[in-house]
Amino acid sequence: MKTSVLIQKLMEIDKTVPFDADVVTGEDWCPTPISRVYHNPPHTFVEFEADEQSQDAPDELSVYSELEIRAHQMMQIRDFVQSNRGLQPEEIISELNVQIERLRAMAEAILKQ
Repeated sequence: MKTSVLIQKLMEIDKTVPFDADVVTGEDWCPTPISRVYHNPPHTFVEFEADEQSQDAPDELSVYSELEIRAHQMMQIRDFVQSNRGLQPEEIISELNVQIERLRAMAEAILKQ
């Protein structure tokens, strides 16, 4: 199939597919632009643009999520300390260490998957 024929067919299909930008929202909608279409008989290939954002560079949403998680953890620690005023500082630290070990075990279990 010629590339021009493929593009023509895709354009015809595009005219018949309803698209409502109000419906296509949220984190799942992340279009990847097409950089080129080429034909190498008998196959036709569609090449997509590479994701410019590195996996190492966190996006703005993940930074906010991380900050939200850390703030929530700090509030839980504050609430624990306030609700256990009778405990000595060493006892509070001991309980926090138990929670840290639980988190460590959870992280190790997730990383083994």
